[in-house]
Amino acid sequence: MLTRVCALLMCCALLAGAPVGGAAAGDRDVARRVAFGGTCVKCDLAGRRLVGCAFTASNFSEATLTGADLRGAEFHAASFRNADFSRSDLRGASAVASNFSGARFNEAQLEGFDGRAVNFSGTHLNHAHLKATDLVAVDFRHAELVAADLSGSSLTAVDFEGADARGATFNDTDFHDVTFRGGHFEHASFRGASLDHASLTGAFLAGADVTDADLTRADLRGVDLSGVRGLTQDQVDEACADVATRLPAGLRGHECRGLAGLPHVAIGLAVHPVPPPPPAPPPR
Repeated sequence: MLTRVCALLMCCALLAGAPVGGAAAGDRDVARRVAFGGTCVKCDLAGRRLVGCAFTASNFSEATLTGADLRGAEFHAASFRNADFSRSDLRGASAVASNFSGARFNEAQLEGFDGRAVNFSGTHLNHAHLKATDLVAVDFRHAELVAADLSGSSLTAVDFEGADARGATFNDTDFHDVTFRGGHFEHASFRGASLDHASLTGAFLAGADVTDADLTRADLRGVDLSGVRGLTQDQVDEACADVATRLPAGLRGHECRGLAGLPHVAIGLAVHPVPPPPPAPPPR
């Protein structure tokens, strides 16, 4: 309880511009390894230096963190619903069982981000830098990832249903049990990507580049691939199609046995908003 109260007082000090962690008056820096808990809805932390800070069981919904330095920050069971991280630096940050639904990460730096059971549904990640991210059971449903760069990432049990990722880059990215149902991936690049066991059913892929992509057991049933670039017969032979699959001229697909069980994306905690922690009682 005392830790949570102290964290709230620290947050208030930040908003008031008071020195924290030994920083000089007027210094906008925040001491490394500061831990935040409790509730600080609509906090204004724009431009703050929050390197290595830990946000645990905290509620920062609708907070403003535009341009903040959050390199190496840690988010555990934290809620940043509808927060604004635009142009912020989150390189090397990590999140577990946290809620960023509806948040804005436009043009944010997220290289090396590590996420487990994270809710990014409805999030705005346009032009965000997400190279070499490691994401497991992450919810990107109806998120905006226009021109985002996820090159060299590892995505397992990730849901892109209804997402807008037009012009996004997924070069050399490993997809495992990922669904793209109803998502817009026009002119996206999947060069060298591994899409084994991915579900592309219902995805829009006109102009997408799949050169050298691995489509082993990828579900292409009913998918319009007539406008993709770089697709070869060898790739199609490894995938699972049906009579409704549309392929470029000269290519022919085939059905796969046992496809009814492919793939199964289990988002788990990621689809459930993380409830804000109860308010701390007054100190005795």
